[in-house]
This record gives sequence, structure tokens and C-alpha cells, in this order.
Amino acid sequence: MMTDVSPGQCNVAPLASDITIDGIFRRAFRIFQDRVAVTWEDGQLTYGELRARSWRLANTLTSLGYVRGDRIAVLSEPRPEYIEAYVALSALGITVVALNTRLHPDELQACIEKCRPSALLVSGSLIGLAEQFRPNAPEIRNWISFDSTAGYENYGELLRKSQEDEPPQVAEGSDIHNVLFTSGTTGRPKAATISQQAAAVRALRIAQWFSLSERDGFVGWLPLFHCAGNESLYATFLTGGVYATLGRADVATMFRIIERDRLTWTLLLPGVISNFLNEPSRIEHDLSSLRFAVGYANMMSQLVARVTEAFHIDFYDAFGQSETSYLVAHGRSGPGEMPSLRKVPTPLMEIRIVDDDMNDQPIGTPGECVIRGPSLMSGYFEDDKANAEVFRGGWLHTGDVLQQEADGSLVFVDRKRYLIKTGGENVYPAEVESIIAQHPAVEEVCVLGVPNTRWGEAVKAVIVLRSGHSAPLSEIDDWCRKRLSAYKRPRYIQFLLHEDIPRSTTGKVIRQELAKLSISYDQETS
Repeated sequence: MMTDVSPGQCNVAPLASDITIDGIFRRAFRIFQDRVAVTWEDGQLTYGELRARSWRLANTLTSLGYVRGDRIAVLSEPRPEYIEAYVALSALGITVVALNTRLHPDELQACIEKCRPSALLVSGSLIGLAEQFRPNAPEIRNWISFDSTAGYENYGELLRKSQEDEPPQVAEGSDIHNVLFTSGTTGRPKAATISQQAAAVRALRIAQWFSLSERDGFVGWLPLFHCAGNESLYATFLTGGVYATLGRADVATMFRIIERDRLTWTLLLPGVISNFLNEPSRIEHDLSSLRFAVGYANMMSQLVARVTEAFHIDFYDAFGQSETSYLVAHGRSGPGEMPSLRKVPTPLMEIRIVDDDMNDQPIGTPGECVIRGPSLMSGYFEDDKANAEVFRGGWLHTGDVLQQEADGSLVFVDRKRYLIKTGGENVYPAEVESIIAQHPAVEEVCVLGVPNTRWGEAVKAVIVLRSGHSAPLSEIDDWCRKRLSAYKRPRYIQFLLHEDIPRSTTGKVIRQELAKLSISYDQETS
């Protein structure tokens, strides 16, 4: 059927100019087939070998009756089979429902009920978790284990019985490539749907921004259900590089694989960056291939400077999210430099800083960051209310407060929902965190609001000190008095060990868990 077009337009051109993540994978197989694509502790796959296994999986799923538009869930740590699933399902136009392995079984049950996948691919190490929601997942007709597991179809056996024939190209850019669940730190996770086109654009932007080439390799400790893990995969395959899968964020293993495979980049997020710097075995390895890392600098600026100096690498201070891509605006600091916290907007993103009525904010005035561009999600899965809210006014509302500087750079202020209202004044935790993080004894800090009978809310700082350093409460309090307005100064300061900080899968501090900690008299400032 002919569609309405504007004068001078061709009604068939949109399909011819379509882009898909499937196309990026197929291109990589054609031109990089003899190069190493994926490595892990005990082995590797070339692009050609990965292609053969991925097409075997695609043909297996076709024989089981799965077609374009279906949804298949994956519950796994990073491993080569997860990558094969991404490749095979994208070729078939099937959506990957990427389940967060750190969610509570009840939360996973809710994710399954919402997205209703027809099959589950699961790692053997997570069978126990899958079994907890299996009785309540009648829509799932094929339960497939990457490892040999009783009661599950064997992934390896299914591939051995299949053929390596390349499946026909059926996917279109608007097809949903994967579903990524938001962190759920303030309620049930939302299901962000990422189209094939958005995934491809994310790959292109990351490859361009970081100047990736076939000489680059990614340290893939991040979960492949997280945007930073899967987008880095796409960019790696776009440029013919190496993607190393690690089952967990063990830095000693990272160092061995960096040296062995000459890997060049990774994300160093809270919880991992400290171990990366302090792991004693790093001096035993040649890590000179590393050229940059990506992460968050506002909560640990001193630590970032020490890491970049120790490894002689650049650091990109990130701003992004699952709904938009993890590459929205990044600031770069060189070896040993203190991060400025100013971030440059990346290409193919239209960004505004607005008030609650969608009026643009003046230079230097905080407001919500709203975004338009081809890498945005297609919406939350079957959630009209949430979609109407997040896309109001025709822009995606990030829920993040930023301010624009005269040079066009952006400064992250905080999440809107983290705003502390104390005695009628607004305090953004990130501002307080950036001040405390500059103290030479502080390794990491998280600031949050806690109930207070006098002020409504009071500012509390939870601090992790550097190994071998000390700083009494009075010293931190004095540091803040000299650098912060009185109402922004923490009224409570609590010191915790690095391992006692509750974190999400990607190392982000789970603030609502910190908020549950009791407040004692010895935590009060004067």
C-alpha cells in the first residue's frame, strides 16, 4: 500500500535507508572474519567462529517456531553465549529481554510477567534463580541452559544439531532489539525498549567518540543486560575489536586478560575503580595497552586522578542512561588531572536544560535535561502512563538536573528525585559530594537526605576513607564548613568500609539502602 509522503519524497526510500544492529553484526562477520572477536579466561572466538555459532542458534530457534516479533529472555553473567544470543536474535528480529541477574526473584517475576517472553536462555550458575520464577512463567515454552542442567534443554547440543546457514535479513530498524530494565532503586524496574536502529546509532556514536579501531579491546566485566555492557559490545564489533567477557568484576582476572589480549578500554565504576587501583597484583602485569576508562567522577574525583596517574590513561566522566545511551555527555581528564566535571554533549543528540514548564534555563541555572535524538529508547514496554510522562512535550525527560555553561558544556547537578529539602532550602547531594570527594583522605562519598524533626530533612554524608588514611568526623566537618553554605553542610557523617556499601550490579550506590542505616549520636556534627 502506498503511504502519504511530502512533495518530492519517495515513499520507499525510508526502508532503503534503514539501519539495524543486525546489519552491524553481519558486516563484522564479512570483513573481520579472521580476527579475534570474543575472548574469555579459557578461550576465544574469531568473528568467523562467532558467526557460525550465532547462525546455528538462529536456525535452532527458527526450527523451534520463533519468528520476528517474538521475545526471548536471557538470564546470564557476561559470557560468549550471551553475545551469540544478541547476534542470532537480532538477525531474526526477535527481542532480547535482558534480565538483571541482581534482581530479587519477585522483581524478576514481575519482569517476566510484563514482557511475557516465550523462551529463556540461562547460565548454569543462575539456574537456582530461574527455578524460583519458573512455576509462574507459563508463557515460557523452552527453558534452555548454556550449561548441562537437568530439566533444561542443552544449548550446546541444540547448536550441534543445527546448520550454519546465514538466516535471511528480516529485521527493520524499528524492531525492538532488546529490553533493558532500569535499576529499580526507587520502585519496580521499568522496561526500556531499544530499537535496532537506536542500538546501531549507539554503536556508531561510541566508536566515533572514543576513536575506536580494530586495535581496541574492551574489558567486558559489565553485565550485558546493562547499556554500558551491550553498547560497548556493539561499538567493538562495528570496528573489528575484541570483546573480553568476564563472569564477574574480579580485577586480578581483568589484569591478566588486559595483558594477554592487549585490551585498551573499560568502564571503572564505583566499587570497581577502588579495587582496580588497590589490587596488589597489578604491578605484576604489563597494562600499558590501556588508553582510557569511562565512569563517574563527581563522587570520587581524587580517586579518578590517582587511577589515571597510576595507569597513565585518560578518563571520561560519563552522563547517560539506559533510555538514551550511556554516551550523552562526557568530560575528559588526562593522566593525574582532577576531573573538571564539565561534560561535552556528544554527536547526534539535541539537548536542552529546562524548567518544569519546558522553558529553556539561562546559562548557569540548573534545570532538567531533556533530549531528542536517534539513540533514544522507543518507550517503556506497554506502559502508556510512564511514556506520556517521560516523553511529555516531545522530548525525553531524563530526570537529571544539569546546568549549561557559556562554552556549551554541561555540569551534572543531581537526580531530581535525590533533591534534599532542609529547612526550606534545596540541596543537591552531588554538589556536597564533589566537595567532600576532594578531601585527600576520602575515597568515595554518598550524600543523602534523612528525616529530621527540626529541618524536615537533614544532610547526611556516608564516607569511605582511603586505605591507610584517617579523618575524624571533626576534620570532615571543618572541611565542609570552609567550602559549603551552612544549610548544605552535612549534619551527620558516617564512615563505612568499601565492602559495606550497598551497590547495584554496575557499582552504583543504592541510596535507599543507605537511608535505612540508623543514625547514632557519634555521627552528628556540631
